[in-house]
Amino acid sequence: MSFTRIDLTPRIGTEIRIDKEALLNGSVRKELRALLEERGVLLFRNLDISAEEQIQFGATIGTVRLEHGLESTKIIADKTQSPIFADYTEGTYYFHIDGTYTDTPGLASILRPKVLAPTGGQTQFCNTYALYEDLTSEEQRFLCGLQAVHSLEQIMRFAFPNPTEEQLDSWGERRHPPKIHPLVWEHKSGRKSLLLAYNIKYFLGMRRAESDALLARLLKLAEESQYIYTHNWEIGDMLIWDNTGTMHRVIRFDLNCGRELTRVTLLGEEQIKAAGLGSA
Repeated sequence: MSFTRIDLTPRIGTEIRIDKEALLNGSVRKELRALLEERGVLLFRNLDISAEEQIQFGATIGTVRLEHGLESTKIIADKTQSPIFADYTEGTYYFHIDGTYTDTPGLASILRPKVLAPTGGQTQFCNTYALYEDLTSEEQRFLCGLQAVHSLEQIMRFAFPNPTEEQLDSWGERRHPPKIHPLVWEHKSGRKSLLLAYNIKYFLGMRRAESDALLARLLKLAEESQYIYTHNWEIGDMLIWDNTGTMHRVIRFDLNCGRELTRVTLLGEEQIKAAGLGSA
């Protein structure tokens, strides 16, 4: 079964046009997995995918991860409907990679919208493979030697600079201890990406001012349009992104508007591995 690919930007994002049956039966699994790593984001439109079929598609790409015992998560800011996710909504306004508080972040996530925000609510993605590959050899060698401290509290404090004790109990470092990871992730494929995110507190072995300046420079670089794909959601969309080489964030929206998406997450398949020192 063949399919049509339409690249959405030169560096990230591809729309796939394919028959629904072929998408769900796994016959193009190998091709889609390769494209997912190459392009970071794959979009499918107007296939009338159900919640069960979203999970079925995920199982053709990898292993669906249970989150609090469920195969899918309701992404909505209403705490009465999604207490699992709602507390973290404002933190998702900042670029991040899911699961950097573990050794093995999820392989990918699949989103399908149910209710759209009247304004805002787009999801934005950044290709961190391309970020690394565009650096000079000297910069690559330097960054390959760095380790970063990742903290959920760090990113949440951008949204809540003066958190309450209740908030700290929910997402603070007392409950979610910081995790140390290499800044450059060398993947099983041999390619390297930046394990970059707003939840990085600092780089080990650097003076804090120097660390802050480097982090700010890298995050500013990630904002360049050549690395970004912004997805404007339409009902009928289904989108999957490579969580190991793509940062994502949501554009601000009215938290009371009822915006709702369904997410299926795929288990990670490789631990974060440091690139060899001095390796470009």
